[in-house]
Amino acid sequence: MPEPAFHDHVLTGRLLAALWTVRLLGNGGGTPPDGEEFLAKKVPAHLVSGGLRSLTDHLMAARGRGDDRWEAAVEVYREIADLLPKKLWNDTMSPGEQKAFAGGYTEQRAAHAEKYGKLLER
Repeated sequence: MPEPAFHDHVLTGRLLAALWTVRLLGNGGGTPPDGEEFLAKKVPAHLVSGGLRSLTDHLMAARGRGDDRWEAAVEVYREIADLLPKKLWNDTMSPGEQKAFAGGYTEQRAAHAEKYGKLLER
């Protein structure tokens, strides 16, 4: 198992990807960032805070868009509890933490793209 800080960063990256998936299912607009964008000095808590605050709005929007999107949004919503790290880091990421975060994000986005495919398109 990776160092706790790296493990928390992997989880936080996955959490951000899940928040983007719910946003896209609810047609929240925008384009998800590419994983490479996280190989820079960023603060994990800042990256996920907006998505956590708007989670309910995106979930409700998915509810109104139809059964397939709703079911997918509920599945992803249920994943979120397991993706919450023990600590949500409020410091700038080191290069190792950046790689862990970007890797977790990229892996989760790919898994969701494979599973939910066309539902993630507008």
